[in-house]
Amino acid sequence: MTQATDPIASRLDALSQLLADHGVDAYIVPSSDAHLNEYATAYQRRRQAISGFSGSAGDVLWTASGGHLFVDSRYHLQAEQDVDTSRFRVHKIGLADAHTLTEWLTEMESEHGSLRVGYDPFVTSIETYQAYVKALKSADSALVPITPNLVDAVWEDQPAPLAQSIYSLPDEVTGRTAAEKVADVRAQMQEAGADALILTKLDEIAWITNLRGSDVPYNPVFEAYLVLDRQQATCFTRAMPSADARDALAPHIDFQPYDAYADAVRRLGQTPNLTVWLDTSASTMGTRLLLPDDCKLIDTRNPVVLAKAMKNDAEIASSRNAHYHAATAKIRSLARLDRMIAAGQSVSEYGYAEMLREEYASEEGFCDLSFTTIAAAGPNGAIVHYSSASPDVMLQHGELFLVDSGAQVLGGTTDDTRTVSIGAPTDRQRQIYTLVLRCHIRLAQQKFPEGTTGLVLDALTRSLLWNQGMDFGHGTGHGVGAFLNVHEGPQRIASRGSDEPLRPGMIVSNEPGYYEEGWGGIRIENLYVVMPDDDMPPHMSGKRWLQLEPLTLIPFDQRLIDWEQLAADEQAWLLRYHQRVWDTIAPMLSGEDQDWLRDACALGD
Repeated sequence: MTQATDPIASRLDALSQLLADHGVDAYIVPSSDAHLNEYATAYQRRRQAISGFSGSAGDVLWTASGGHLFVDSRYHLQAEQDVDTSRFRVHKIGLADAHTLTEWLTEMESEHGSLRVGYDPFVTSIETYQAYVKALKSADSALVPITPNLVDAVWEDQPAPLAQSIYSLPDEVTGRTAAEKVADVRAQMQEAGADALILTKLDEIAWITNLRGSDVPYNPVFEAYLVLDRQQATCFTRAMPSADARDALAPHIDFQPYDAYADAVRRLGQTPNLTVWLDTSASTMGTRLLLPDDCKLIDTRNPVVLAKAMKNDAEIASSRNAHYHAATAKIRSLARLDRMIAAGQSVSEYGYAEMLREEYASEEGFCDLSFTTIAAAGPNGAIVHYSSASPDVMLQHGELFLVDSGAQVLGGTTDDTRTVSIGAPTDRQRQIYTLVLRCHIRLAQQKFPEGTTGLVLDALTRSLLWNQGMDFGHGTGHGVGAFLNVHEGPQRIASRGSDEPLRPGMIVSNEPGYYEEGWGGIRIENLYVVMPDDDMPPHMSGKRWLQLEPLTLIPFDQRLIDWEQLAADEQAWLLRYHQRVWDTIAPMLSGEDQDWLRDACALGD
């Protein structure tokens, strides 16, 4: 492709000129959008528009001499495939001598003496901005806020914003009304001394309003801001909720046009002696700059975060129901796959992904996938977030097939990964698969006292791999929303940034893995809900014991399990799990699919 017909090359050339026009040496293009979404709306996928990199995380720094793309281990392989490496240097964070974006800013400043870095404050969190400030040491350096976004000026076919319908969830799904949630948040605001709370993140706004939408791919949310003060709450949306939803919320939440947000925050900032709760990790610098410099801020985690993460009984019940339907669909797809392979039919990555979506869509309550299905055959399984299932890559006998998928089913969000064998597996495939499965079981059956963090559980899970000189580059587990985002905080099970104690009602994934370039990958993932374990002996300090209760109910591939590697307690856990899968899901299946499940669970008649 020549530069004249390459839209990315043209955009980058135009962007270089804009850097010169604005007097900056570099310009930051993050993956995030105005609401700090993991999955950006189409019109805000600016980093992809100028780099071609489609991963959900990873930031670009563009300079007059070329670009830099910073990605974590999930995207080390994908980044090199997606971008033109003659224009971009890929920084593989986590490898020896690799730099983060902030570290690279410091390096550049050291080389040039000073550095002027442009950024869009409306797609940059306050916390990230503070990290950039810290990275620049020279008094002659500066972060330069530039609006509107420079990529918008060079993106000739940028899509228009969406304004899709907004709908309300029934109380039996949410467990609490929006009025109750607003009252609880106001009580915490009063205790903290806040006059107003501003919410930027879409899942937080959807949760407190009990509304959902479809503005963002795979996440049932809508583009909005929410300003909550002691007397009223105002939600600024691109589309108005239905009349019934507005009437139900009218005494508690008012709705205004999305474009009225900035002026409303400026007017709020004129209030004398105002104290605003502005979570630095969940609010943009754009919002901060709308307020006066002397405005008092409460910059800690906002009260919605933890309330949303700790699911109530109704949310847990709805999540269980969603997982039953998602498991039924995925089991049918795996049964169909086995029958097709046995019949000698060719199946591509894309063909299976489409088949799985059809099965999901046939289930009651299905709304959407919860992310792009990862259907990775053979070596593609080594690409952790492989998201381009190909119609040209066929499943081959003797290879592994990694399928990471999930669905948004009314009331719940699912996410699971199964690695299966196409034909007879090799001894090495069985050995490594069983080792990863043992890691999964170790976490699944672990009891732990209140106050235990994800950092501790991450190390326990990895220990078997570590002892074999193996590891995986991603976290062991992430939080998941209740009919919201498939990745949710503050809970994580990971080696970094995971000092949040796990609490009852939190939903977390358990997904150890192993990846080898040219060979493939193995990942085994279930979702679990944290629950009290009252059968344990009393803890010496009086803390409650907690356990992980499985939500995902899909059998593991028996062809890949070497039972001789499993300890007695691991075998017992696996037998109990498969019995639970059968007892729960078999009544939702029939015929050949039910027979397949019986064999997959290794159950006799």
